[in-house]
Amino acid sequence: MIEEHTIGEFTLVTLLDGIFLCSTDMIKAAASEEGAALFKSAGLPASGPVPEPINAFLLKKNDELWLIDAGCGRELGPRFGKASAALLSAGYALDQIQGVIISHMHEDHVGGLIKEDGSALYPNATLFLSHEELAFWTDPTAPEKHPQMSQAGLFKLANSALTAYAPRIKALPADAHVIPGVSLIPLHGHTPGHSGIQIESGGQRVLIWGDVIHSTLLQLRYPHWSIGFDMDPVQALDTRVRLLERLAHEDMLVTGPHVMGIGHVHTCCAGGYELKLVSRT
Repeated sequence: MIEEHTIGEFTLVTLLDGIFLCSTDMIKAAASEEGAALFKSAGLPASGPVPEPINAFLLKKNDELWLIDAGCGRELGPRFGKASAALLSAGYALDQIQGVIISHMHEDHVGGLIKEDGSALYPNATLFLSHEELAFWTDPTAPEKHPQMSQAGLFKLANSALTAYAPRIKALPADAHVIPGVSLIPLHGHTPGHSGIQIESGGQRVLIWGDVIHSTLLQLRYPHWSIGFDMDPVQALDTRVRLLERLAHEDMLVTGPHVMGIGHVHTCCAGGYELKLVSRT
């Protein structure tokens, strides 16, 4: 499934990679009266879970084609890894992708970079990511410091993706321009170098906020509800709270790897927000 929006000279195409079930095991604070009320308001069982997307994005400008994140590939099972098929069905070839901008290197963002044999799925693409993110995943002491992540195979996957694209890897400062009109935005906490990607053209701005939000149903209404995947929960919470407060006062469209649609953030209640979606353009 794809969804397409125009941002000045750019076209942003959402590539649905799969749907995951965001449960109270992931966002533990949702196992509460407040969480039950939210689940029921969406027509779900009081204990959840809520279906949420995993997206990758195609960014087009004239003949230039970029990806923002790459989806799961084979990492989360047969229900996922559909981003590349969506790209092909939309009429594009894998070798047309000239760059992949990575928000962070968790499996649902980089698993779709490589084939089963470990080679690059996008043979002509350069990987772009923040210095901090690359430094974390290539630190030889990191697996020992984070044994659960190591046992889950996250470091092995990150290494495989980086190996497949070497030497076409470009690490950038946290707030750097990737190409004219496209910038990294530091949104740290979920991972050490976690980044948003901002697109600006023709007086329009869109922020793809990475994994600041995993469930718009739960975490917009209660921004202090964290997901268990945040590596630094305190920093991730601070990032989310500050970002939502800022976005509620800016004319900025937002979407994300775990957001269905694109829209503007608005305050809706004491300490809470909502995302008012816009139609396709």
